[in-house]
Amino acid sequence: MRSRSTLLYDQCRTCRCLPLSPYRARRPRSFAHRHGRTSVGERFNSSDMPPSTVSSRHFYQNETLLDYAARSAKPVSLRQLAFFGLKLTNEKIIQSANFVRQELPTRMAHRIHDMQSLPYSVVRNNHISSVYELYYHSFNTIRRFPVIKTLEDNGLFCDVLRELLTHHTAVIPHLVMGVIECSDLIDSKRMDRFMESMLRSRISRRVLTEQHIALTDAFLKDPTFQPSEQVGQVFFQCSAADVVRQCDALARSLTRSSYEDIPIPELVFEGDVSTKFAYVASHLRYIVGEILRNTFEASLERYQAIRILPAPVLVTISDAPQHVIFRFSDQAGGIPPEIIPYLWSFVKGPRSMIRHHNFEQVPALEAIVEELEASVGHATGQKKPISSLASLTTRSPTLRLGMGLPMSKIYAEFWGGKVAVKSIDGFGCDVFLHISKLGNESRFVQENNI
Repeated sequence: MRSRSTLLYDQCRTCRCLPLSPYRARRPRSFAHRHGRTSVGERFNSSDMPPSTVSSRHFYQNETLLDYAARSAKPVSLRQLAFFGLKLTNEKIIQSANFVRQELPTRMAHRIHDMQSLPYSVVRNNHISSVYELYYHSFNTIRRFPVIKTLEDNGLFCDVLRELLTHHTAVIPHLVMGVIECSDLIDSKRMDRFMESMLRSRISRRVLTEQHIALTDAFLKDPTFQPSEQVGQVFFQCSAADVVRQCDALARSLTRSSYEDIPIPELVFEGDVSTKFAYVASHLRYIVGEILRNTFEASLERYQAIRILPAPVLVTISDAPQHVIFRFSDQAGGIPPEIIPYLWSFVKGPRSMIRHHNFEQVPALEAIVEELEASVGHATGQKKPISSLASLTTRSPTLRLGMGLPMSKIYAEFWGGKVAVKSIDGFGCDVFLHISKLGNESRFVQENNI
């Protein structure tokens, strides 16, 4: 019987996986060099991380990685996140810490395996190899952390988690630029599936990590406190209309910072405006914020072209039995026909080179970012837990990254919802957001979201 390492060797020869650490391989000239630019990958200071443990053995003989990749991650539902933290104790905090300690390396091992399955020419890309190195370092860091037995152990563990969250803020620009640069080396649909899998898994890991840190902070602040409105990142009473108003204020403020004298359409609400539901508020704010920013940008472009005041954006809210449904209807001219086939793609499209260029200018993903706040436009000056994609939400309106809608779709689908767009060329768009109610359609996170 052949050994597990021999089987992996045969698999690697079949799929042409990278035989050595990407950082040790000799690379061709980068996409940025060929176009006379300096990329984020080259500006990223890898010395910020501890020295890599990756060696030439880890593809063929790494039994540890194989063992973790063979495990099944445990799906976690929004209901579980919400109700686990209703009454915290020392034991529950330690239980949560060890669950995260076991789950994170398992989920990272699956994604490392996905990267190993890419063709050699793709994994050699500077940006993809940077992500690989970062994931492998994080995988080893977490799996080697000893079993957590005390609150002091958990404090050290949370410090490690915060550090890794900071390092991983560089992942998204590297991934986006990497898949664009490799768009001619691999089928774009396969690359989009790879990108979606990486981003879904990123959400799942950050949810577990940020939720545990939030529960720890709340317990240390007041061990007797019993939350009634919020448990960690989960809000029991997200007001649909209030979230839209908060995102409107932020999007409006950011847009006016770049377009001072151009009118921005007002919002008009209809339907079940008093609807409330349980959800991860930061996810909802990101989705709604991106929808409104796209609407405002399109309205500004239309105003500059025809000089007609923009019509109001109609926001319809429906409290259905299993979903809360938002519809955003604008009259901003619709989506250009040449964009429609690539609306949900991270890889292809007529604006992919613009997207690549703009992502080179997003150093905020490597720095401390702020949560999207209800008091929009006012910085607190305090450090906050890093929230998934918060820095993308607060970027300059003139810097278009071209991933707001596809990323919003992934966020919505993660909890069993969806995003859909209906465009009438020359008139406007209807964007539909379906949010699954707690415990109904999306009781558990789907297995492909890990």
